[in-house]
Amino acid sequence: MRKRGIPRRITFKPLEKELGFGRSISANERLMNTDGSFNVVREAINVWDNTYHYLIHMTWGQFFLLALVFFGVMNSLFAALYLCFGIENLSGTTPGSFTDNFLQAFFFSSQTLTTVGYGHISPSGIPSSILASFESFMGLLLFALISGLLYGRFSRPRAHIHYSENMLVAPYKDGMALMFRMVNARVSELIETEVQVLMAFNQRDETGKTTRKFYPLTLEINKISFFSLSWTIVHPLDEKSPISGFSSQELIDANAEFMVLVKGTDETTHQNVFSRHSYTADEFVWNAKFSPIIILNEGTPRVITSQIGKFERMMNDE
Repeated sequence: MRKRGIPRRITFKPLEKELGFGRSISANERLMNTDGSFNVVREAINVWDNTYHYLIHMTWGQFFLLALVFFGVMNSLFAALYLCFGIENLSGTTPGSFTDNFLQAFFFSSQTLTTVGYGHISPSGIPSSILASFESFMGLLLFALISGLLYGRFSRPRAHIHYSENMLVAPYKDGMALMFRMVNARVSELIETEVQVLMAFNQRDETGKTTRKFYPLTLEINKISFFSLSWTIVHPLDEKSPISGFSSQELIDANAEFMVLVKGTDETTHQNVFSRHSYTADEFVWNAKFSPIIILNEGTPRVITSQIGKFERMMNDE
């Protein structure tokens, strides 16, 4: 990373409205990560405040592992309680070593918790019967909860958009333009897809204090009806651009960050979906152009999604 200097002044008027990022931001940190999450750590008031968020957004592997661990812990707890009442209070068991007794109680607990009930082991006596009834009730609640989480994970509306790793400064008409490329990685179409690009830029006020300013960037095309192929987003660096004539070092000095918001309607769920991404000045590639990623396969266009970020240099970069 190149050393930062004093940010160059922008003559364009920034956005007046507050976007929620504040104005006194560290000049060394980005506001949004490349995966679209905000680079903010908020202190939780209650340990359970974000439980649903984590359960919905964690990976499938983590979710199933957590469910398996929770299932094992629950059965182990109830198995220990059955042993406290005595293994002889479970009809159909064969008393033996502690391990044998625990495993028999564990497997009976798993049958009770899932309401399977094979029948060869059953509770005898009031205490064991009450415990088995309570465990059955807990099993109903547990699997209702897991079913709800599974539905929430499947039905959560989200766009699956891949972005190029870099933003390019490429030749465009008679000048230059900022460009990045994205593609819809799902089979389903996105209808009425719209994109916005907002630039965050450090500026010094009259007192010499560095503050964060935000500037909307005008795009060549900001809305399309059908997002079927790849889409190269272009911001011309002309007289209408707030950073026209800026060099790579000047963008780095101002910790320039370009936040992307994409929204559209998924044809499968008929719900609005969103996607976010972010580029910083350190991720720019100057004097380059994107390589083609659309080929014809027996007359049908084919998008090579894995090469979304491939580019060719036009000349030595700045």
